[in-house]
Amino acid sequence: MANADTFIKKHYKGLFYNVIYNKYFKNQRRLTKHYNGFDDLKNSGVLSPYDDIVKIHAKQYDFDWRLLVAQMHQESRFDPNATSMVGAKGLFQVMPRTAKEIGIKNVHIPEQGIKASVRYMNWVRDRMIKNDVQKDELIWFTLASYNAGAGHVRDAMRLAKLKGWRNDIWFGNVEKAMLLLSQPKYAAKARYGYVRGQEPVTYIREIRRRFETYQNIFKSE
Repeated sequence: MANADTFIKKHYKGLFYNVIYNKYFKNQRRLTKHYNGFDDLKNSGVLSPYDDIVKIHAKQYDFDWRLLVAQMHQESRFDPNATSMVGAKGLFQVMPRTAKEIGIKNVHIPEQGIKASVRYMNWVRDRMIKNDVQKDELIWFTLASYNAGAGHVRDAMRLAKLKGWRNDIWFGNVEKAMLLLSQPKYAAKARYGYVRGQEPVTYIREIRRRFETYQNIFKSE
């Protein structure tokens, strides 16, 4: 809290403050776009072109469909033809090898890509349950494993414990350890080595932010 107070006193009404304030609170074009987007979702009752497919598989594996749509947006912006630089494909950016292992041939087909990703999410979640993660935190650890791999997540959990942080809570605890694993002195001691820690941290925070927006628009089904 003291650090926050110092930061605010230093920057209040200064150049940094004015740039950020104008960008997010006085930029009418940005604000209009934000509110229009919110209203469009609320009025249409549709989050994505694939809501109905997501709902079927979310129900089958006991996931909140709104969270899966938030994840899908983060992964591909709802583009079934998306392909990453490392070869991940489809709406949820599933690696072809992973899809093949769970019996899916073409993840660029929305039905197949969604089925593959939700099956894989379920498999990852089952693995994370064994790590004694709190039930209400399990989805964040599952997403972290989906994005960075279970090995790196477990490294972050071990490091969090060494640092005196909670190793069963993601936000403000294990996510901090994940960031440290991008530093050589920590990565060298980790079982699975270096990881670009900022990526899963940003990934999960963006999904949570969008998920919370979806929760405010639509009730769970």
